[in-house]
Amino acid sequence: MRTLLCAALVVTACAPGEKAGTATAGGPSQQFVGTYEGRSYRQAADTGIPWRTIMSIAPDGSLRGTLTFTTIKAGPVPIRVREVTGTKLVQELGPYHSPTLNRDVVAKSTAELKGDSLTGDYELRPSEGGDVLLKGTFRAKRAS
Repeated sequence: MRTLLCAALVVTACAPGEKAGTATAGGPSQQFVGTYEGRSYRQAADTGIPWRTIMSIAPDGSLRGTLTFTTIKAGPVPIRVREVTGTKLVQELGPYHSPTLNRDVVAKSTAELKGDSLTGDYELRPSEGGDVLLKGTFRAKRAS
């Protein structure tokens, strides 16, 4: 029995690297777990739309989360991580009702983690598919 357990541990330890959005103990996805408070900006002069994101490892091992707008009444927006590479991740959000565009959209964002800060860009498309409706940037800080 001990030999079987040791063999299983060796096979697990020697398994290939992390798949997109899949977490392993100490793997790249693990560093994104937590609560972040941030703002999305359409333009540099914008005051931004505040939001909170909670990221966790799902039972299937993938990195997932929810985004909640903090100043408007709206339900949580599901986040699916599509790719994790080092300190960068690509996420898909929604579909959800955009408070800015007043229509249903899907967002794609690319983020980079530096210390406790996430920065990146996003684009919104109609939830039924189509051309980009809006592009912008975001900044967030890990909540303590």
